[in-house]
Amino acid sequence: MSTVSHIHDAYFSDNNTRFVFIDGSACDHIDKCYDSLQQQLSIPEYFGKNLDALEEVLADLEWIDEAKIKIIILNESALFKNSDAKKKDFLEVLNSSENEKLEIIYLGGNA
Repeated sequence: MSTVSHIHDAYFSDNNTRFVFIDGSACDHIDKCYDSLQQQLSIPEYFGKNLDALEEVLADLEWIDEAKIKIIILNESALFKNSDAKKKDFLEVLNSSENEKLEIIYLGGNA
């Protein structure tokens, strides 16, 4: 059985993996998702909070000490409930990242 090696206010790390959570029911607007990702991924304050900036951040992530990063999406159907286009674009940026450190996991269904 593994043990949690580090608990931070915004994320937790276990076995050299950082776990980041996006809860669709809490992210009814894209800005809330940007804020959550900025906190959990330790993104600097100057983060542009747009899809292009997110794509650049996900391609880098070199400041994160853990070898792996797992972004876990919960309640995907509730994500940006009133904007299917923004949801589609946001998930496309996440899913298209070629960063080998990064894995996207959907709990309760796939996008």
